[in-house]
Amino acid sequence: MNKETIRTKIVATLGPASDTEEILLKLFEAGVGVCRLNFSHGSLEQHLLTLQTIRRAAARFKQPIAILGDLCGPKIRLGKIENINETGGMPVKVGDELIVQRASITGQAGRVCTNYAQFIDEVNIGDRILIEDGLLRFVVTDKNFNELHATCLAGGILKTGKGVNLPNSTISIPSITDRDWQCVDWAIENDLDYLALSFVRRVDDIALLRQHLRNRVSDIHIIAKIEKAEAIKDIDAIVEASDGLMVARGDLGVEMDVAQVPIIQKDLVRRCQVAGKPVIVATQMLQSMIEQSSPTRAEVSDVANAIFDGTDAVMLSGETSVGKFPIGAVHTMAHVAKTTENYVASTHAAREPAMRLKMMQLSSAIAKGVWQMVQDLDLKLVAIWSQTGGTARIFSKARFVIPIIALSSDHRALRRMALHYGVTPQEMLPPRDMVALVLQIDAMVQKCNYAQPGDRIVIVAGASMGTPSTMNSVIIHTVGEAWHADPDQTTSASAITIDTRS
Repeated sequence: MNKETIRTKIVATLGPASDTEEILLKLFEAGVGVCRLNFSHGSLEQHLLTLQTIRRAAARFKQPIAILGDLCGPKIRLGKIENINETGGMPVKVGDELIVQRASITGQAGRVCTNYAQFIDEVNIGDRILIEDGLLRFVVTDKNFNELHATCLAGGILKTGKGVNLPNSTISIPSITDRDWQCVDWAIENDLDYLALSFVRRVDDIALLRQHLRNRVSDIHIIAKIEKAEAIKDIDAIVEASDGLMVARGDLGVEMDVAQVPIIQKDLVRRCQVAGKPVIVATQMLQSMIEQSSPTRAEVSDVANAIFDGTDAVMLSGETSVGKFPIGAVHTMAHVAKTTENYVASTHAAREPAMRLKMMQLSSAIAKGVWQMVQDLDLKLVAIWSQTGGTARIFSKARFVIPIIALSSDHRALRRMALHYGVTPQEMLPPRDMVALVLQIDAMVQKCNYAQPGDRIVIVAGASMGTPSTMNSVIIHTVGEAWHADPDQTTSASAITIDTRS
């Protein structure tokens, strides 16, 4: 195994700074395993060009790359605002009155509008209005049918299209907008691997998207973005219904007390660990590298602490989409991840996997058993047959300090595995039997330099490779030595077979 391979996965948002084939190839080589298409920016035609570029670069890279489409969600934004005195927008200062009109206007002279028709109806006196991630803050003092009056608590420049957060208001806007449905259908047509559902408020939001995907016979996995206080109240059901979470700390830190965000992050990562679901920590991880070639010490600590918490992936947003140093940002994140992982491995502070699954209990039990083998034996890697990727996901949650090579003949499953901590996806055709599997894995790990002759590895598979839910064998194998179905015929391996029929 390449010594520089990291177990923590890196999600990179693509944009003008990273939309060429050569730049993408360098990002993949630096450690990116998942590409994020942000549907909040650009047209679907532009995203298609980017998608085609990703796939050409991934073919050259010769490793599975997952693609995550991030839905806009019901983001309320300011309408058009006139540029006053070349400020880029409308200046407001503390104490100024801002009037939000129902009618669509070009903002000027302390008056603006939004893209949400029910804004006046659903925002009440005393509610806070936060603009541009809370940089500008207002409190509502009066309202009538046509307009709402608010007093400025923190000033700045109001600009066209900036986001509006309403942490005290109950908004009836659907979690999946008409634009989102267009993006969902585009994602299905273009075979994306994950969809991130923005501004999830309740489990019904996920169920609605899931049903649409099923109706279209799509197996795209759903990542629930946690950025609303309502989602925290329904979090157990959301974790169970989704295929993973994204801790979207930007809007979360605006919607809730910012001091609660680190606590929520740790809690969500823990819940995903218990549920056997992947989790992505996102937003402002290396924010300063949008403009600067080096991160701040606080940003480095932030990335490291997310890995200590147990995240599967860390995400870059503006750093790789519009930043000046996209490749440098990925190199930095990969270096921090590798250094942190090495420290964790060197401390031997191993803890038994904390998984309590309602489904895939056999996979969980075997993962825990193999984890104990890794603690007791000098093993080089774990090789698992995971046709659909489900077993790879469960094994990733065991946080092995050795690599997991996950084998499948399903291209979609292989791409999805690119999000899972510690998992290296590897394509392999289903072998005819267990002996053939061991021989193929033996040859593959040597060819790919994952292991050398004499290294001991553990192989986990089932009697019917290529068929989901048939895992029932654990084999300890010495690379480069012969192996037979009857372990009495060789000293190179030990096998455990588990009866899964009952």
